[in-house]
Parts: sequence; structure tokens; C-alpha cells
Amino acid sequence: MGNSAEAQVDLATDSGAAPPPYTAVDTDAEGASYPPAPSYEAVPGASSSSSSSAIAGVNNSFPQSLNAYLPKGLSKTFHLGEHADQPVFAVTMHSGLTSKPLLELHSGPKESDPIIATANNEKKWSCGRTTVVQILPGAISSLGAADSASDSRPESQQVAEKIIMKQTNILKNVTYPFSIEVGLGKDVRVENFEWRGSRGAEIQGLDKYTRGYKLVRLGREGAGKGGERSSRAANTTSDGKEVVAVFAQNTGWSMYKVFKFQFLESGATGVLGDRFALTALMTALKIWYIEYIAQTASASA
Repeated sequence: MGNSAEAQVDLATDSGAAPPPYTAVDTDAEGASYPPAPSYEAVPGASSSSSSSAIAGVNNSFPQSLNAYLPKGLSKTFHLGEHADQPVFAVTMHSGLTSKPLLELHSGPKESDPIIATANNEKKWSCGRTTVVQILPGAISSLGAADSASDSRPESQQVAEKIIMKQTNILKNVTYPFSIEVGLGKDVRVENFEWRGSRGAEIQGLDKYTRGYKLVRLGREGAGKGGERSSRAANTTSDGKEVVAVFAQNTGWSMYKVFKFQFLESGATGVLGDRFALTALMTALKIWYIEYIAQTASASA
């Protein structure tokens, strides 16, 4: 799916699949068409950088950049924030072998704060090929955003929303595609995205991390026509698609700062909505967590 040649990492797989909760566009078909993405007017005087420009009429309540900081004790909870002393979210880790999901994202920096999203394997004894992300009732409103895609019913009548991300393997290349409802106002639609492994400039921009993943918006062309890395525009893939988020493991000396996540382009402006932002973050955390567990087990063997 997409340009899988850019994906470099292979993980263990398990059998079984589940249909996505949205009707996904067949991105493997030739000439697959996507709904045109809307244009928005940048606020006068805002930064000219497409990764951070403010957008008129858009209230971007979700952090654009987050680091993950592991606890120094035996706690199962780590924190997300731009700085270690300024946590924004708490994330609780589980083994995946109980009734609890692998990862639980809390609405604030405390473990006692309400859980707003989870990420788990589709099957308890699987190796993580199929991921189920759940956005819990009240999650979007808890972020303080007026996301038009929010459920207007009372929270007690709402149900958790499920997003399926299925690992796709082509030879040694791996991608992680999913579909999610995005947009603001009346312009709400389903779009397709996929995480691709990368060592490119977008990853190098994360404090010189050497390897990571980029989230590609499959229905949106980038700023250029793609092509070779040396000649294409920033935050554009070789097949000309827009890169809307990136994450990487920390390869530095810190034992506690283990992960960095950043939105780019339309992902950073808020026009895709907080439902997209939550899903992008949770899918990234799930991919990172599976790799982190595997590396930790290998190091201790």
C-alpha cells in the first residue's frame, strides 16, 4: 500500500484480520481517487512554515510535539509532554495478556485521570499485526476542542469508536495503514493514512534521531512532485504524498526519554481534527511499544 519501498522495519506477524470500521479507498488500485482536500486561509502574520502556520478559524488544541518519558521506578505509567517536567498526558502500559489493553492514554498527566483512548492487539496472544485503537466517549470534548466530528449525544449514550490498523508486509517492507474520519465543520470525510519506516529528513529533524516512521496522507499530494530525496520538497514522499506526522525512538544517552512525536503540515494545523490527532498518536505509540518490548527482551536475553 502506498510506496512501501520506504518502509524498512519488519515485525513478527500473526494471522487473522478484521474489517476496518470505515469504508476504505483501495489504495492499491490503479487510479484510485480520493476526495479533494479543502483549502484554508492562513492567519495573516503567521509563520510561513507549513508545519506550524496558524489557520483562520481553526483552534488547534492538541500538542504539536510530544516526547515520551519512562518512569524511573517500577511504575507502569509513562508521560507525554514537550519537557519532562511539563507532562501533558499519562500513558499506562499493560502486558496485553489480561483484559486490559496494551496502552491506555489518560486525559491528563495523572494515572487517575480518565482514559480517553486505548491501543491493543486484535487478539490477546497475537504478535501485533492487527491493532485496534479505541477512542472512548467524551475523549474529544476532554481535549477542549470543538471538533465537529464529535458525537453530540450525551456521553452516557456514546460508544467507543474503533479504528483498525493492519500491518502490511511486502517482502521485507512494512507499512501500517488505517482509515479515520477527519475534518472540521461540515467538511467531515474518511481519509486513508499509513505509517512508513523512514530515515529521511523528517526523521532527522527529530533532534537528529536516525530512524523512525512517517505518517503519510494518502489522499493528499505534498508540496512537490516527489522523486529523489535530494530534489523533492520537505515533508513530501517519493510518490508525492504529504507527510503529516513523524515519530522516532531516542537514540541518545537518556534512559528515560525514549520517543519523540511531531505533527507536520496539515497534521500540525488542526484542520484534520482531534480525532485524527488522537489516532495518529495512539497508532504511533503502539508501533513504538511493540518494538520497545522486543528490543528490551533482546537486550536482557
